[in-house]
Amino acid sequence: MRTESLPDIPDIGKKLLGYLYGTACADALGRPVEHLTLEQIKDKYGEKGILELPPNSPWTDDTQLMLVLARALLRGAELEIPGLMDRIAEELVLWLDEPDMGAGATTRGAALSLKDEIHWSESGIGSKTCGSLMRAGILGFVYRNDPQKLAKVALISGKITHSHPVAEAASIAGAYSVKLALDGVEPGEMFEPLLEVTQGISKEFTHALENSYKLAYSDIGDEEGLKKLGQGWYADETFALAYFCILRSPDDYRKAVQTAVNITGDSDSVGGVAGGILGARLGIEAIPVSWVEALRDKEKLGEMVGPLLEKHYQVSEGKFRE
Repeated sequence: MRTESLPDIPDIGKKLLGYLYGTACADALGRPVEHLTLEQIKDKYGEKGILELPPNSPWTDDTQLMLVLARALLRGAELEIPGLMDRIAEELVLWLDEPDMGAGATTRGAALSLKDEIHWSESGIGSKTCGSLMRAGILGFVYRNDPQKLAKVALISGKITHSHPVAEAASIAGAYSVKLALDGVEPGEMFEPLLEVTQGISKEFTHALENSYKLAYSDIGDEEGLKKLGQGWYADETFALAYFCILRSPDDYRKAVQTAVNITGDSDSVGGVAGGILGARLGIEAIPVSWVEALRDKEKLGEMVGPLLEKHYQVSEGKFRE
């Protein structure tokens, strides 16, 4: 997808496209290697690992659930939090009828509880896996101009499935980092705002974030640095790994994502977080055209752009009128 083919889309729309396609393409690139070790990835794809998307590449539950949250936001982002949470709960129940793209037990279990009419304030499971982080980035777009509501919604909408403090902090960081990216903040300058907005929630998350920043600016190689940060199955590690990759390649979407997915661990999730943040910062121009063209169901992402832009403006205008 080339920018010249989208002459009527404002710059913020091109950044939204960057976030949506940046997330989905990275998620899809990491999908085939998610459960492989780095050695197995290299054996299969060569010394540099997996580098390109083959035709008709599907995304995983990570992008699927981001779109679930996006649909809930379209129905009620402007509402007070209880009303919005009712919409999110309804969309999670509807999601149970969608094709299984590999969703984790935590998200599925919480959605089943919601289906059984357990209230959203009680449906969350005390898991520190990364399911809530994976869908949170879209909040950074919709609530970009209302950072207080952004942090509140990121926390509470994460807790509907993942109620562990590690997951709660990561959900806020995942959403807030996209807001910062849209604001044009350099990845290295995101560190202090991310520390501040997640302060006091999880010592584990704070340690992972600090370690990611420190290692990224050290002399350690990418492979060794990523190994030290973990495998990404838990939300603090997922965010730390993704942040390391964008700190190392702040202006190169392709390289950051290739680094993120070629790990022993949760390749698609780490890639998706890194790809979404850099896509939001750099815009659709930064996403390889061949990757977008190779993405299965890519039209579903394009269909969301107009409604999400309208909702973003609606929420922003409401905030400014207060």
